[in-house]
Formats: sequence, structure tokens, C-alpha cells
Amino acid sequence: MSNVAGSDQLFLSAPEGSRLMVQMGGTLRVDHGLAARAALAAGRGIAPAHLWLVQDLLDAGELETVLDAYDLDTMPVSLLVVPERAGIARVRLLADFLVEEIRKLPGIAPHRSAYAEG
Repeated sequence: MSNVAGSDQLFLSAPEGSRLMVQMGGTLRVDHGLAARAALAAGRGIAPAHLWLVQDLLDAGELETVLDAYDLDTMPVSLLVVPERAGIARVRLLADFLVEEIRKLPGIAPHRSAYAEG
């Protein structure tokens, strides 16, 4: 994503636990996930991609993964609700529905909070 500072650097976690920084470059830069997906599908190179965006292409054999032993940093997914609306039943129902549906997407893992709930 060329409009995001530091997007030319890719951080990977190696199997033994070390972290690596890979400098990314190239002649094609995009600012939208769907444009990156289209470029990958057209064979324009390699790039990190969210599984929910490309899992169907992987399943169809149109893309393949590289560096499978390495992990990318996780990215949070947030749902923001105006506090004054959080108590409205239809807002709560929609939020709960979206949370459950998003959890079904490939590559989405539940958040592991560092705080205890009580």
C-alpha cells in the first residue's frame, strides 16, 4: 500500500522465532487490496496478502504461497460503535452478527487479550 508509511518493508517471523525485515520494491504499487489481488492473479509478482482476500485464488490454484515457514505480523480488525448507540438492540445484534461472520473468514483469528476479563 503505497500510501502507508513503511509499506516498503515486510516483517517476517522465522520458524526459530527471529524477526526479519525484507525491503520490498518493484515498479507496481497499488493503494487498494482488490488492485493487489488483481495484480497477483495476473502474475505481476509477489506480495503479502490477507487470506480472506485471496483464499479462493489459492484454492483454485491461481496463486501459490511462498515462504510458508514464515509468519507475517498480525493485523487487528476493529468494529467501532458510537457509545451512545451501543445499547440499542439492533446495533448490538448487527455488531454480534458481524463479529461472528468475520471470524469465519480465512486467516481471521480471535484476539488474544493481554488483560484478564472478570
